[in-house]
This record gives sequence, C-alpha cells and structure tokens, in this order.
Amino acid sequence: MEIERVKGKIMEGQPGFPRQYGPSRSDHQPGIPFFPQETARDFVLIFLLTALLFFLSAFVTPFLGPARSPQISELIVPDWYLLFSWGLLKVADVFPQFVIGAGTPLKTDFNAAFWGDLLSGIPVIFLLILPFIDRGREARPAKSPVRSAFGVAFLLAWIFTASLYSIREVVAQRWQTPNGSPLINDTAMKWFFVIPPVLVGLTSYIGLRRLGYQPMRKWLFPYVAGLTAIVVVQAAGIFLIPGWLGPEVRPYVIQLGIFLLVLIVPMLVASVAVFALPESQARKWVVRSGVAAFVVFGALVVFFMDSGRPNHVAFTWVLSVLYPNMNTLVLMPMFAVLTAYLGVRRPYSTYEYLLNECYQCGKCHTVCPVTKVEDDALGGLNLVYNTFKKQHDGVPLWTCLACDACSAVCPLDIQYSDYILEERAKVHARMAADGGGKE
Repeated sequence: MEIERVKGKIMEGQPGFPRQYGPSRSDHQPGIPFFPQETARDFVLIFLLTALLFFLSAFVTPFLGPARSPQISELIVPDWYLLFSWGLLKVADVFPQFVIGAGTPLKTDFNAAFWGDLLSGIPVIFLLILPFIDRGREARPAKSPVRSAFGVAFLLAWIFTASLYSIREVVAQRWQTPNGSPLINDTAMKWFFVIPPVLVGLTSYIGLRRLGYQPMRKWLFPYVAGLTAIVVVQAAGIFLIPGWLGPEVRPYVIQLGIFLLVLIVPMLVASVAVFALPESQARKWVVRSGVAAFVVFGALVVFFMDSGRPNHVAFTWVLSVLYPNMNTLVLMPMFAVLTAYLGVRRPYSTYEYLLNECYQCGKCHTVCPVTKVEDDALGGLNLVYNTFKKQHDGVPLWTCLACDACSAVCPLDIQYSDYILEERAKVHARMAADGGGKE
C-alpha cells in the first residue's frame, strides 16, 4: 500500500517529503544569507589577521643571521613549496624563443622568462577556475574520472617532476657513475616532465572508470600493449644499434639483458592476460607476474650489490644504461602492470558504490512500512544507511518487504531491494555450503 501511495504522490508536500531538489527549488531553504551576514564575518576575520601580521612584523622582527658563505653551497633554491615553479623556470628554455611586434609599443618577447612565468601560473590558474567549472553536486572521483585523473596527473605528478628538475644540479652531483659522469642526463630529466604525468593520468583514469563499474578492456589492451611495444623496441635498440651501449657497458651485457628480461616479461604477460583471458583469470596472472618480477628484481639487486663478488660493479653499469632511459625502461613496465591490475580488478559491492551517494535525507525511512511496526528500525535516521553499516544486527535484512518504496522516493535512485536480495542470497549460499544450515 505504501508503494501505491508513493506512486500516487499522496505524500508529496508533507513535512520531510519535498519533491524539489538542488539550487532551483522554489520552497524555502533554511540557512544564513551570504550577504551581508557571511561577508561581514569574513571581512572581520580578514582585517583581524591583517592586523596581527602588521603587529608581528613591527614588534617581532625576525633574526636573519649572517650572510651566506659561498663555500657552503653553490646551489641556491627557494623554499620547498616553490620548487615546482623554480623547475618550470629552468625548463622553459625548451620552448621556442621569438619576438612579436619588434620596434612597436606592442613588442612581446617570448623568451625563457616569459614561458617560465606562464608555466608557473598554470597550477594557480587551474585552482582559481576550478570552483567555476566544477558546479555539480557529485564529488566522487569515480563519477568524474577525467577531472580527477587530470588533477592527479597535473597537480601532483607534474608538480613533483618539476620540483625534482629544480634541483637537477644536486641530482647530477649525487648520482654519478664510477667514472664521474652523471647517472641521469638533462635530457632524461626534461622528458621526466612529460612521460610520468601522462602515465599517472592515464592509469588514474582507467582505475577510476573501473571503480565506476565501466568495462575497460578496450582501454587496457592498447595502453598496456603500447607501453610494452615501446619498451621492447628500445631494449632491442640497446643491443642491436652499434654504439648505444658504449665500451664501458659492453662487458656487462648479460647482466643488462637479465634486468631487461625481468622488466619486459610482466608486461608481455599483462598484455596477453587483458586481451585473451577473462577478468578473474587476467587479474590473477597480472598479480602473479608483477609480484614475481618484483621479487626477482630485488634478488638481482642484492646479488649484484654484494661487494664480496668480483662483478658487483656490474649493477652500477646496468643503472648507467637504465636510468638515462628511466622514463621508458623503468617507469613504463611498472605502470603497465599496475594499470592492467587496476583495469581488471573487481570493484567493491555495487550497493556500496551507490550508497556512497546517500546523504541521509531520511525519505526512505519516512516511507518504509517496516519502520512503522519494527521497533528496532525506529529511531534510526536512515534505514538504508543503518542497514549497510550493520547498526541493526541484520534485523532489517529479513523484515524488509522488498516493496521498493524506498527506491521510489530516493532522489539518487539507490535500489535498496537489490541489496536485500543479494545479501539474502549470500546467507542462503553459506547455509547450503555448511550443510543446509543444520546443526
């Protein structure tokens, strides 16, 4: 009878049962007006903080100390939170430099300083325009995979790589081969600006789409197979192209081949698994190959770094080949296996995914016929939410009528009866596995 009353809109307009949602609703929305109440409070706080800053700067003068000695360090860098901007200024010389409007008042010099300032402003500009372009109510990353993946790749990975490039002198000084040459050249670090953020962004997008129950096989195979092809071609070029390795690494070509084999085999297994196997089997093969490669790689590192062996320096020469190509030979195998796993892994319960949208409006509790007769359900804010959190010891699992009255009024279309039937089926399956529930 309740579901019929809901379908007939008999309860519409009653207290606690509005039918309008969002900022365009015509009924009264309680709250405090933004102007002048909120704006006045914000301005008072701003003026108070500004007064405190003036007071501290006038009466508590910081001690600067003596001037820096040039013998201490030749590298001057800003504070850690500005390292990304310092790195963007350094990498700006890769952009074309030209002048527009020479000899006129509108002369614009597109030099390294201009490109550096433009790159440094991009993260700040993105943060400023984000509140204007993200006006939706949904805030879960799985519901907005493009925006979330772009944020992870751009604001996290790109800022990290820029910060690392800002101290490239320290990297070149600390990471050196036995003959004194830098282990990672400047070209590899400049590509570090592009390849890792792109890999992080694509991997995040695939993982978030899979979290939202989207089939990702059509994305997985081209991505994983493409990374595998890049690594295989580059590894083949190292051995086949004359002069790639250099005379110092030639004596350790066997060790280098073993390391490259450990990196390539998991990628090949992941490519074949996501293309030819069902998701459950593909997931197992991807996990097995990834774990096995990690264990073998760690064992090889320990073996080659053992100073008691005569060829322990071989590992250093292997790194001298791998690290200049770290964006491809080191990072791409890791991202290929990780993306294959994220793309075929089994997300959590469908109902759990949907229930994360619940904001406890209480409409399901209002319309539920069980709450009118079940003492244990009375007093709970939301029958659906409380059942999921197991705050009723499973009682609503068997008292629910599966009438779908709650689903009919839910503004987010959460199908509560599907969850009830699924949980009951699990209980019956466990009883059958235990011998039909008999003692």
